[in-house]
Amino acid sequence: MKNNILTGQQLGLLGGPLYTTYKVLGAINLAKEIDGNAVYWLETNDADFNEINHIDYIDKYGELKILKWDIDTKGYSCGYIKVDEKLIELLNTFFSTIHQTEYTEDLKNEVLEAYKLGRNLGDASKSLAEKLFGKYGLRLFDPSEKEFRTFSKNILFKEAERGENNKQCNLFCLDEKKRLAIFKKDNNYCLRNGEKIDISKYELLPNVKTRNLCQDAFFNTHTYIAGPGEVKYIKELDEYYKTHEIIKSKVQPRMSIDLIEPRIRKLLKKIGLNLIDIENKNFEQVLKEELIKFSGFDKKTISEKLTMSVDVLIKSFEEAGMETKELRKLLHSETKKLIGEKRKAIKIDFESKQKNIEIIFNNLKPFDKRQERVFNIFYYMNLYGGFNFIDILYNNYNVKNQYLEL
Repeated sequence: MKNNILTGQQLGLLGGPLYTTYKVLGAINLAKEIDGNAVYWLETNDADFNEINHIDYIDKYGELKILKWDIDTKGYSCGYIKVDEKLIELLNTFFSTIHQTEYTEDLKNEVLEAYKLGRNLGDASKSLAEKLFGKYGLRLFDPSEKEFRTFSKNILFKEAERGENNKQCNLFCLDEKKRLAIFKKDNNYCLRNGEKIDISKYELLPNVKTRNLCQDAFFNTHTYIAGPGEVKYIKELDEYYKTHEIIKSKVQPRMSIDLIEPRIRKLLKKIGLNLIDIENKNFEQVLKEELIKFSGFDKKTISEKLTMSVDVLIKSFEEAGMETKELRKLLHSETKKLIGEKRKAIKIDFESKQKNIEIIFNNLKPFDKRQERVFNIFYYMNLYGGFNFIDILYNNYNVKNQYLEL
């Protein structure tokens, strides 16, 4: 059997955040390098709908937007949630409000072909992933597959048996379409509400501490392509691997890059900002620093200096035996007023530069988060080559790179 290179991620609308694409391309890249098989685990069992029910993007007017799929999931695991008219409307809104290019209509049609009305989100996500990555020979894996469920049940049952009393077990049971937490109490198994259950009669699902175990045992994984958080927690699983006598796969970090559009590069140069400024500071910090540089006016420093000057002047009057209470109040009031008027005038002159800084942050650090954690791949596909944009990312895949200029 060829070496299996795996990565995985919970489902996400339009393929999920950019880092999901980077993980998948990392698996494809390494599989090609060692003549192995790339496998993408689409986590259909995850139930945190609020993490995946929105699309964040920049519209055709350059504004940062959020579209939210607001529905009652009935507590279902995300893979079982049905595509409904609200989601179809949301997807149409996304494609009608982004910058219209020669690729927009084709991308929209392909997406709507994947997200068919009534289809469950797991199948829709798998269909879309096939359109994005199928040509690379990627295997798409859904952990709800019967063979895997049967295989992993023994591992999970053993993990339940060794679980600590009066604590949550490292697995879930599937009750119809809901993923339910299992607890061990008085050496019995029960649900969160205290109801006792016989776990042997349920489908069992891994949690964060047992997913990699089941995955590595089932696929005999050579290497797992992981994000920073995964790298950290996988290091802590050695005890579990030893207990279950499973060989732990190698772990390789995924690529993590910021995509730099030409207009953003021009704005950075025009303003005099560099990418390190954006990476290490938030919007308010950069705005404040640039305002001071623009005007030479530091409100805090000026206020302190003028306050000291007023105090010196008042002291001179007091030393001459004069009453200064009203004068002190008046001088401090007028000083504050003059500083405010000066600051207001500077801000008006600074508006154009502030707008450009907002544009830069909206593109590179939206909501003060890494770009790769907010935007999806379709925003960039629409601007830079349609489905061929995946090839651009693949051909530039390098875990040492921090930026990719488009």
